[in-house]
Amino acid sequence: MKLTTKIAQIVLVLGTVPVAALAGDMGTVYTQLGTNGLGLGYARSVSQDWAVRGQYNTLNLSYTGDLSDTTSSGSADLKIKFDSVQLLGDWYPGDGGFRVSGGVVFNNNKITVNGTGTVNNVPNQTINAEIKMSDGIAPYVGIGYSTRPKDAKGFGFTYDLGMMFQNPKASLTSSASASDTAAQLAKMQDAVDKLKVMPAFSIGFSYSF
Repeated sequence: MKLTTKIAQIVLVLGTVPVAALAGDMGTVYTQLGTNGLGLGYARSVSQDWAVRGQYNTLNLSYTGDLSDTTSSGSADLKIKFDSVQLLGDWYPGDGGFRVSGGVVFNNNKITVNGTGTVNNVPNQTINAEIKMSDGIAPYVGIGYSTRPKDAKGFGFTYDLGMMFQNPKASLTSSASASDTAAQLAKMQDAVDKLKVMPAFSIGFSYSF
């Protein structure tokens, strides 16, 4: 989905916030770099202590070469695609910028591997694998810092540290036998199941109007 479409979705959701609660608050735009990629977001206050945020994350990375034991007998192309939308609520319990956040991540982050390698100890097999980091919506909880949008003016600093509760799924096709492919897929799924609780960290800058 195009960046403009993602941003339009975020604006549409945040646009449902009652206008009366936002008097004098034009909101905050910010950018972050973290474990979900490069993020662009927008935040608005709904009261003195509460704010809502929408953020789109994207980044594409690639690598070609030997990928651990799976491709020890060959070479593969590894592609990591970050693609997610976060909708969060922020509570500022004190007078400063410390916040407690919760919400959901529409997480389409995925990893693909295409090439040749070992499948269940059988070398020199064609491999086409994909790991989708969340098969559905991923709840998020965390803490962070930023000047609350209602009080902020000009440039600022922002960071988030939290956990995503996701449901990763692996898929695999190969030139190996059906039984070897199934066995290798089971090993992959067992490995990615360890990512059901995923730490998330991001840091960046903001500008408030």
